[in-house]
Amino acid sequence: MKHWELEHNGEHIRIEWNEAATFNLQYAIGGQWVDYHCFTCYDIESEHEALEYAHELLTELEPEEF
Repeated sequence: MKHWELEHNGEHIRIEWNEAATFNLQYAIGGQWVDYHCFTCYDIESEHEALEYAHELLTELEPEEF
């Protein structure tokens, strides 16, 4: 598993990737990371490509989906 932590719209977010096709967007709640959105993307060839794809999806989500 790989993960990246970042600030997005004033929120601390973690993107978790299983190094294959599955992603989880997570919030920290009570010291634990909790999934709030999961998605899949196939044919990712690098860690950089995975992060770019996840970040693009994150920016497309409506604020009420958080």
